[in-house]
Amino acid sequence: MSKNERVGFIGLGAMGVGMAANVAKAGYPLSIMGHSRREPVERLMAMGATEFKSAADMRGHVDVVILCVTTSDVVEDIVHGLLSVDGDPFLLIDCGTSKPESTLALGKALEAKGCSMMDVPLGRSAAAAEAGTLNMMAGGSEADFERATPLLETMSENLFHVGGLGIGHRIKLINNGYSMAVACLTAEAMAVARAGGVDIGRVNDVMAAGPNRSDFFGWMMEAATSGDESKLEFALKNGYKDMGYFNSMAEAVGVDATLPAAAEKRLKAAVDDGHGESTIPALMRLIQK
Repeated sequence: MSKNERVGFIGLGAMGVGMAANVAKAGYPLSIMGHSRREPVERLMAMGATEFKSAADMRGHVDVVILCVTTSDVVEDIVHGLLSVDGDPFLLIDCGTSKPESTLALGKALEAKGCSMMDVPLGRSAAAAEAGTLNMMAGGSEADFERATPLLETMSENLFHVGGLGIGHRIKLINNGYSMAVACLTAEAMAVARAGGVDIGRVNDVMAAGPNRSDFFGWMMEAATSGDESKLEFALKNGYKDMGYFNSMAEAVGVDATLPAAAEKRLKAAVDDGHGESTIPALMRLIQK
């Protein structure tokens, strides 16, 4: 991808703003779409970015559009906005966690207009987005991946081409489905420990010394032992959304995924109780006897 190609970035949240900043630092002409929070917009404009008020307004000024937004519904609205006006073909890169069936449908709609699409969901944190050290799992054609690689490398440390369009989102949902189920299981196991009069610190010592040891287990147990819920900055509402997407995917392929279904129910209860903005490790205190 030539540095002359113009990049549009939509979705300037905790992950997106750092990603967009790295694109700008690499020298790509950058367009951004207005955001309710002005701080990231002003930061990027100070780096040379141009602001547009809508996706339709941005269309004629970009060759590649990167999305880092919350749901498939939002992605669909943006794509419809981009396609609502005439313009040169563009490559759309969806870096969110989206429904694979929606991704495939959008890919066909874009192809009919001479455009193309990749799904490139993310691993790691907002700090990694700032540092340009994300993990990226890219779905799409070989040609699109080759074209996009220099751009994606400005934002990532590990970049994987995992298959055709939709495979990136499938792998991301498998990753998050597993993680959210483990989070719920860890929180429920520790609730049993507390109710039975077992010291959580001792449980942590024993389990962390064996094969249960992992970064994810450590982040959850840090919340239980010290109250620090910041080690995994992923909101319960987003975990609930992702589990819903995972379970829809499992149902579509005919798999009876009972544990993820139970985790979705557990996360729904936390969100319904008003804890949607809390991080996933908050489950360690929210699940009681």
